[in-house]
Amino acid sequence: MPLIYVGGTPGVGKTTVAKEVARKLGIKYVNLAELAVSEGLVTGYDAERKAHIIDEEAVKRRLRKLASEESAVVDTHVATAVPSELVDVAVVLRLDPRELKKRLEARDYPPAKVMENVQAEILDSCLIEAVETFGVERTFEIDTTGKSTKQVVEEILRVVKERKGSKPGSVNWLEKLGDDAYRLLRDGEAQP
Repeated sequence: MPLIYVGGTPGVGKTTVAKEVARKLGIKYVNLAELAVSEGLVTGYDAERKAHIIDEEAVKRRLRKLASEESAVVDTHVATAVPSELVDVAVVLRLDPRELKKRLEARDYPPAKVMENVQAEILDSCLIEAVETFGVERTFEIDTTGKSTKQVVEEILRVVKERKGSKPGSVNWLEKLGDDAYRLLRDGEAQP
């Protein structure tokens, strides 16, 4: 059974959206981090980032077993932990880095983790990893900035059904934010 990958930098809204997409499609929802932790598919814990380190090969084996039984929406920012051959469509959610910074700070992420994730969003890290893992033809991106969950879910469902949507490269934070992007990359601050 095919998997639908919903990825993006932590804080862009993956979980809320992926759960709703799975519900609308009538298929299983899988939060990869929760799966890895609950089934012991981790190799350690990064205390500085307050995050488990997943065992990517063990996770891939588990997802292959799951996909042999049913289709699922997989929610993660680690594309390389998802078996490429099983992914029908990969959708990477994007969010204005200034908004992302606010969300992560509201979640009490450590400052280093906030900065790392804001930089990753500006530099397209999750998108690049998804394209390298799943190929440009199966990968789409959606800018979620200012959109409701319902709007984003509808865009994903359209991508899943029609294979049409924004292709990689349609979101360019460096171009859109100009000097603010460079300030965020350098000091983690943008102009008010």
